[in-house]
This record gives sequence, structure tokens and C-alpha cells, in this order.
Amino acid sequence: MIETDGIFDWETNGINNGFRYPHQIAIIDNDNEERLEIKNFRIPYYELPSPYALAATNMNWKKLKEGPSLYEKLPEILEILLDYDILWAYNSQYDTGVLTEALFACGHFPYLYKDKVVCDALPFISLAAKLFPESLSIPKKEDGKFSHKLSDVFNENFSKDDSIIWHQADGDVRATSRLLNKIKKEVPELWEYRSRMFSKFARQDLFSNYSIWARYYYPSQQISPMLPIYERDRDNYFSIDIIKYEKSGGFSDKDKEKIINHGKNNGKKLPDWLHASYLKTPGVIFNPEWFDITLEYNLPKDSEIQEIKNYINQYLPGPKIWPKKEIKYLEEDYFGFPSSQDKAAWDSFHKSVSWDEKIQVKFKDQKSKRVAQRIIFDNAPETLDDQPYKIIIEFIKSRWMNNDHKVPWVTVSKAIEAISSLENNGSLEIFEGYREYLLSLKQEL
Repeated sequence: MIETDGIFDWETNGINNGFRYPHQIAIIDNDNEERLEIKNFRIPYYELPSPYALAATNMNWKKLKEGPSLYEKLPEILEILLDYDILWAYNSQYDTGVLTEALFACGHFPYLYKDKVVCDALPFISLAAKLFPESLSIPKKEDGKFSHKLSDVFNENFSKDDSIIWHQADGDVRATSRLLNKIKKEVPELWEYRSRMFSKFARQDLFSNYSIWARYYYPSQQISPMLPIYERDRDNYFSIDIIKYEKSGGFSDKDKEKIINHGKNNGKKLPDWLHASYLKTPGVIFNPEWFDITLEYNLPKDSEIQEIKNYINQYLPGPKIWPKKEIKYLEEDYFGFPSSQDKAAWDSFHKSVSWDEKIQVKFKDQKSKRVAQRIIFDNAPETLDDQPYKIIIEFIKSRWMNNDHKVPWVTVSKAIEAISSLENNGSLEIFEGYREYLLSLKQEL
């Protein structure tokens, strides 16, 4: 069966996790560039357009305040995404993060189906250039470092194409697709293994067989041989970076102390050569035998490996304990959502045809209640009772009028300052009327 590949890219209203509200997504069929889907939607009414995001995409601020909501467009978006066997994004960690936050904000389980492979085009293209330089290349900057910026990589490998507008979702997915198709056509032996490089199931096979695997670090185009030595739990393994281990001189007393300290406090660092390999870690992981790659290394002695395993077993027993994060805002609190006691309620909420029906759905978990209230306020505020309506209005006032520049959302004062800063570098028509709108909000609030 031939697998289908789709590439997606979000345009968002910011870069902070949880607060990078999307307003556009483009999804392209890697086998048919004409099959390009673009979905536009407004940001939530309680969010202000970010001048810096607008400048980056050359988007008029009014566009972000118009059109259907993300909640209304999300079913269409998911239907398109899930129609592909394999999904791609350039720097996928960002785009999958936006997808996670979008699902949560719309009252859905915040991850795609567990067996859906999302591949990162950035390290994959970089690895292709490393292994097959006759087909692809990564440009270098003046300082000698590699530039993996999409526009730089594309222009290094193709003639300039004025039809592609950078930092706009449709242009970015078209450029990514052309780079991937170059690999598909010229390096089919690499393309054949594309999904296995990112699949947690393929990684589980590699790790559980305790065979050498290769870790690719794209910024320096370095391939490191890794030796899995200890299965911590179903999703986590410990591996030795063999080159780093050899350079460090072996299992030192200092390394032993680091393992002991990490066991007491997750915030303490492990030895540089000891890698806590998580099956879902972003990036390229592969078997060097797939491409007949010969990596030069010397394996640690069996006695040393056994001693390391003994220390791990004694001080770092499984399962892995993820460090606790201090969660300040609802937008960041998507782990464990939805609560098991509210899954049926959310199903009923999404299946309800009218907003009058949705508002009748009762939730038990406080997080579910807050998410549902925001969805209703953003789509049908007139259906809310007076008390929850007033609470959200006060919430909006406190966000917009906040004078702390460190908050992760757009405030009125931050937006006004950003417009002034950007206009100093040239008059931008995309901001026409935006400063006046912000000043009127400030006076009204």
C-alpha cells in the first residue's frame, strides 16, 4: 500500500507556548501540489493581534478579528490532517505544539491519534544533505555555522521562486514539499525509511534490541552512535553516547555523583554521555545499518556497562518521573485533559448542534468548565448567564490592561509600543487604524 504524505504549517499570533493562537493553517499533498488547503479563522475575541506576528506575515490586523472561529473550523482541519498516513512539518515541534494547544482550547483530547506519525522535515532534509551531498545541501552563514532556515535551504537547492512568500503558511508548505520531493526522487533509499525515523514503534524495536542506534544533531550535522543499555519503562530508555563517553575517560566518580544527585532531584544534570532516550523525542533517530553507514567507535567494556546499569537501577529506577511544572495559566494546563469524568460531556458538547444545547451540557472538572465557558463566550456570548459572562469580561480587562511586559499574551500597552517600534523602521499599512483601536479600548476599559 502506498502511503500518503501531507505537510502542514500554522500561522499564529505569537510564539509563547499556550498563547500562540493560530489564525491560519495550510495543508498540502506531497504528491499533488495543486491539492493545497488553506483555512483561515480569527483569533479568540479575548486576544489582541500581535504587531510583531502581523509584521512577520504581512497580515492586516483586521483579518485576525474577522471570520469563523477556530472551534468552528477545527473539524474540517482534523478531517484533512487525519486523511494522510504520514504528516510533516518544518520544525515540527512548533507546529505540533500549536496543534496540541488548538485541540485543548477547543475542548478536545490535545493529541492526534497515537499511531499517527508526525515527521520533522527540518532534520530529515538536513540528514539527506549530510548523507547524500550530491543531491541536497545546507547553506552556511558567514560565521561558518549551518543555516536551516527554510528560505535559505530552499534557495540553496532551487532557483529563486517569487511565487513563494516566506512566513506565510501556503508558501512554507510548498517549499517544504519541493524539498521533500527532491529527496523522494533522488534519494529513494532514504525516503523509504522516512516514517521509521520518527515512529515511536520503530524506536522501541531499536532500543529493545539493545543495538547501536544513530542520533542526528542537525545544527552541526553530527551523527552520534548510541548504545541502549537500560529499559526504564515502556517509553524511556537510557543510552550511552559512545563518543562522548570515550572522550570523558570512562565512568568517573564525578559521573557516579551526578547519577546519585539526579535520582534525588530531577533538576540535576546527568553525565553528558548518558542519554535519557524518550520514544517521542523530536528529531531523527535511525539504524545506521539502514544506509550502510560505518561509524567509528569503541564500545565500553562489559564491566563498565554493568556498573553503569547497577547505578541506574539503584538510583534512577523506573518509571520515569517527569519534573513538576508550575502552571500559572489555563492555556498551559492541557496535560490530563479531559478528565475521565468529563469525556462523555465533551462528546455531547461537540455533537450538540446549537449553542443553546451546548450551554446545557454540565461538566464536573473545573478545567473543563473554564474551557467550555471560553468557547461559548468566543462563539455565542449572548447564551452565557450573567455571572460567567461578567467573570470573563473582568478576565479580559485584566489581561488587556496588564502593565507587566513579561506576561506571555498581548496587552494594550505592549501592542502600542510594538507598533511604534515597527513603524520606526518603515510605515506599515497593516497597522492602519490599529493604534486608534487600542487607544479606544484603553479609554473604554
